Parts: sequence; C-alpha cells; structure tokens
Amino acid sequence: MGDTKEMIDHAVDKLIDGLQSINEQLKEYVLDYVEKLNGRDDAIEAIMTALKEEITELKGELTIYKATLANGGLVAVAPKPSVDVPKLKEFKGTRSVRDVDNFLWGIEQYFSAKGITNDVTKVITAAMYLTDVALLWWHRRSTDVRRGGNEIET
Repeated sequence: MGDTKEMIDHAVDKLIDGLQSINEQLKEYVLDYVEKLNGRDDAIEAIMTALKEEITELKGELTIYKATLANGGLVAVAPKPSVDVPKLKEFKGTRSVRDVDNFLWGIEQYFSAKGITNDVTKVITAAMYLTDVALLWWHRRSTDVRRGGNEIET
C-alpha cells in the first residue's frame, strides 16, 4: 500500500509540474501575442494619423478650388475642340535645311493642333516620325542618355 501511495504522489507531482509548465508557456505565448498586437496597433495608428492629415490637406485644397471656381478663376481654361490632324511625313535625316525646317515646323503645328504641351510627350512623339538615318541617330543618342549622357531637351 505504501508503494501505491508513493506512485500516486509521484504522478500527482508530475501532473502539477506539467500543468505549471503549460501555464508558464501559455502566459508567455499570450504576452508575446499581446505585444505583437500592440505593435500593429501602433502601426495602424500611425497610418490613420497620416491619412487624417492628408484628408485635412485635401479638404483645404478642395475649398480653395471651390472658391476659385465660384469666382470664375478657371473660366479662361476651355477644352480644345477635337481637330482631325493629318499624320506627319516621316523625317529620314536628310541634310537639307529646308527639309529639317519643314519637319520641325510641321511637328510644332502637329503639337499645337493636338494640344500637346508636355516636353516629354513632344520628344517621344517626334521620335516616332524618324526613319532611316534619323532613326539610327535617335537610337544611338537615346542609348547614350540612358548610359548617363546629356538629356535631349526641347
């Protein structure tokens, strides 16, 4: 009978030790999880603060735009009528001053008719009308720019 009582006491001790170990592990897990959630809360709070600031800024801009419209400040900006613009003749790269001048004048007229004012768009569009020697020059020149050469400006 004494051996049985010792075995039961030993089993109870082991069970208590196991439960205490599980309890400690569970506490550690819960604390880690709560710490992670707090970190996420801080990140979400920072995002919310940034969004609130941006919304406030946008509301201020909207108020300014509304006031400008109410005062007729943007009346001068009228949409360009849609014009059927013929395609340009391609430029082959001849060394004739007249051909170069005609191409440049034609491309400027094309930009004006199409309402193209952005310099990057102008350069890309003009490059689409280059062929033969002019296209080879453009290819070499744009490759040089990508390698760190000087930009081509309008």
